Amino acid sequence: MPSVTVKEIHASVPAKVILFGEHFVVYGTRALAAAINCRLTVGVSGREKSGYHVKIENIPTFGLELDLEEQRGGKALTYKDFSSATRAIAYVKAAIEYLQEQYGLGREGAEIEITSEIPLSAGLGSSAATCVATIAALRAYFGIEGDMNKIQKDAHAVEKLVQGAASPIDTAISTYGGYVLVERNEVKRLRLPELDLMVGCIGSIPLSMDSTKATELSLKTKTLVAGVRERKELFSGIFDPLFDAVDELTAQAIRAIEEGDSARLGALMNINHGLLDAIGVVPRRLSELVKVSQELGALGAKVTGAGGTDDMGGIGSVLVLPGESGARIKAAMEIAGALAMDVKTGGEGLKIEPGY
Repeated sequence: MPSVTVKEIHASVPAKVILFGEHFVVYGTRALAAAINCRLTVGVSGREKSGYHVKIENIPTFGLELDLEEQRGGKALTYKDFSSATRAIAYVKAAIEYLQEQYGLGREGAEIEITSEIPLSAGLGSSAATCVATIAALRAYFGIEGDMNKIQKDAHAVEKLVQGAASPIDTAISTYGGYVLVERNEVKRLRLPELDLMVGCIGSIPLSMDSTKATELSLKTKTLVAGVRERKELFSGIFDPLFDAVDELTAQAIRAIEEGDSARLGALMNINHGLLDAIGVVPRRLSELVKVSQELGALGAKVTGAGGTDDMGGIGSVLVLPGESGARIKAAMEIAGALAMDVKTGGEGLKIEPGY
């Protein structure tokens, strides 16, 4: 039987929601995240030219296509100056550079194509998903050995390179799927029951937006994390007790999910939202989505992920435990201009598949 040559690799990963503990987790408190049933896929295939050609097919915020070319006559891979366009795919660029430095990634280059169901800058883990899927696809295509744990660590390193600081929770959930608890920067996989939730996204970057603004918004997590750090340093005596409260809150939330106690889980979501508001990451538009959901009968509602600020347009997402009020809440979100999605937690993690 003739041998089969793999000419293409596809790596797909899930979106995520942080159920409890976002922002606080950067400083060692517990946080709980879950994969949801939206996915991002990176395909890697050969190309005749050197360098890397990147095509972002249908990310629901912007699309772009550019070459990341190898400098003629030089040993190190450098990039043409595509100004804001190259910054808009900072995570892909950083992943390539990291793999070249760590493993001597093939300098012959490759075609990289990204397709996604995950809105950018919405707190649903698009940057981590891009890191994990790009790292996994390139490693597999160029024959770099390593297990899922190594892929997650590489992807987390890339995310830190771009953002300056990043919890391992996003790359962990993109890699492993299901539920993940991060406790004192250690990643633990949990088996918990599936939850039916609703996500409301405000302000996804429109396709018509110029790439400079898209870049600023797609990297907003870095700005938000830095802002929380500044406020923590300025008001340490106030922030430290909040961190202790979130740590206990996450522990109680895990017990509520295990016991199927939806009322208690919803109440804890509401508390977590209030704490996120206190540290300055809840813009007015997201706050209004949370309030409307609560008033219409949601068991719980909160910002999920990085959150946002009003000067960034108030973009981001809220997470809702709708109870019996799902239809009314979805209608209200859509009237408010939000993208409302019914999601299920506990989805499958990284999948790597060959093409021929």
